[in-house]
Amino acid sequence: GDLVVAHGFYGAGNSTEGSAESLMVIDATEAFIFHILPDDTGASAIWVAQRVPDDHVGVVANAFMVREVDLDDPVNFLGSRNMYSIAKAHGLWDGTGLLDFTAVFSDGEYLHKFYSGRRVWGAYHMLAPSAAMPVDYEEWRKSRPY
Repeated sequence: GDLVVAHGFYGAGNSTEGSAESLMVIDATEAFIFHILPDDTGASAIWVAQRVPDDHVGVVANAFMVREVDLDDPVNFLGSRNMYSIAKAHGLWDGTGLLDFTAVFSDGEYLHKFYSGRRVWGAYHMLAPSAAMPVDYEEWRKSRPY
């Protein structure tokens, strides 16, 4: 993460998520959901990583998944501190409470509603069908279906 803050991140596209990446970074002992996108200058980057707890699963299906970011909890979150100033400067976050990374920096689902959400739902439904997660939702960034 620190390398892209220092040297920048190029992503093809003309929107935040269209030029961003959503990945799982996993080794033998831990897993993180990792998001990265160019910053507003094009010379640096914004990034966040959230640890997937040992008794949980993470599903990343071409969409941002990380919600409330707490960089004061370094066991579970890593990220670039510039996300806060950039979000405030562009009127995307008022600076109160935890920053919702997906709501602030995501364009929502790629192409159309359900592009990502249906795949996320499908994975969770296969793993825990009794959880009764909603099949429908209004909008990925704001309705927070999963």
